[in-house]
Amino acid sequence: MTIHKVHHKIANTTFVLDEGRFSSLKAIGKGSYGVVVSALDDASMQRVAIKKISPMAKHTIDAKHILREIRIMRYMGRHENIITLEDLIVDKENDELYIVMELLDSDLHRVIQSKQSLSENHFRHFMMQILCGLKYLHENRIIHRDLKPGNLLVTRECKLRITDFGLARERPVGSNRSDPDDDIEEPMTEHVVTRWYRPPELMLCPDGMYTYAVDLWSVGCIFAEMLGRKPLFPGKNFVDQLTLIFDVIGSPLSSEVSHIKNSQARKYLNTQTGKRPVPMGNLFPEASHNALALLENLLLFDPDRR
Repeated sequence: MTIHKVHHKIANTTFVLDEGRFSSLKAIGKGSYGVVVSALDDASMQRVAIKKISPMAKHTIDAKHILREIRIMRYMGRHENIITLEDLIVDKENDELYIVMELLDSDLHRVIQSKQSLSENHFRHFMMQILCGLKYLHENRIIHRDLKPGNLLVTRECKLRITDFGLARERPVGSNRSDPDDDIEEPMTEHVVTRWYRPPELMLCPDGMYTYAVDLWSVGCIFAEMLGRKPLFPGKNFVDQLTLIFDVIGSPLSSEVSHIKNSQARKYLNTQTGKRPVPMGNLFPEASHNALALLENLLLFDPDRR
């Protein structure tokens, strides 16, 4: 039996799918490695999200990223706060991959940008789900490395899923058998995390030896964006990004920068001395004491203390 293919042209991208399998395709966004559409799965009569990745295997590095993303979704999607992988469609002839996932109503970026009022209960509910999903990832040695409001999908009932694992990575294992997070010698890619949500250590210590704490800084930035309805550190470049950060959290202590050896980073830090931290209550006067305490503990310069 010959299965006919249907070509769907969406947002300047052609989706080639089996006839009678998917219909009513609509563009909904773009992930780290491909265009994403919503579609009706004619078999289940449920709407799903489909991400097209092309080329799939032309470049070795990209192919490894894609394989890593699929593996993470396959195993981590068991958690209620992580996106579920529904199906994979491989087109070897055209070097294309279609990742079929559950579809949610919106994402946190759109919620924040909307006029919908957000209460303390919203903040608690969203933050609990983000941190529960992140805890599950970190317990399984996965660092997301690109957490931002657009990668947090939500439903009308305020259920939340972490998505887009295109930049995620399993943390290397150290030589200490009793503690796999100790004595790690294998560096990871430094150029990760969207700039506004990127922690200081990725910009000041480009040695690839960062930890799960990079995700916690991103969560702090996301939380601040929920509270203030705008990004907290919208840097134009990495120097501007760091300046905005230190304008809020204050200059780092000398003991906190002793490990920074990069000469340019040390030179820059010398221009940032004497800045006092701005009380978070001044920035978010309507936030509760608990919310401010959490925010302050997420946006700490020292990753070991986050």
